[in-house]
Amino acid sequence: MKHSTFNYVRASRQRTAFTEEELAFLINQRSKTSVSLIEAGDRVPGLEGAMALQVVFGLAPKELFPELYEHVEDAVMRRAQLLYEKFEEKSDSRSQAKLTALEEMAKRRDNEAVA
Repeated sequence: MKHSTFNYVRASRQRTAFTEEELAFLINQRSKTSVSLIEAGDRVPGLEGAMALQVVFGLAPKELFPELYEHVEDAVMRRAQLLYEKFEEKSDSRSQAKLTALEEMAKRRDNEAVA
């Protein structure tokens, strides 16, 4: 998957006045090159790195990487629709629980789109 080149990591780092090297240290990256690649959109941090960025900047990964989040969300929701169609005709309790969870996913997405 080609990652988005757009994110708010560089802007957030500059706002806090950290150098790439200092941010790399804070988020446990080996070098400032890692931060540079993240800022350029050539690399997406792993889960630990994304959480570390949230700790540093107070922004959730979906706020730091909005285009990537939208891409992931779209892909998950397409798969959710396929799964929904698979269980739609079933009436057992497990299938109904799955349908409810899938409907809640759709509601959350709709509510975020309105907000």
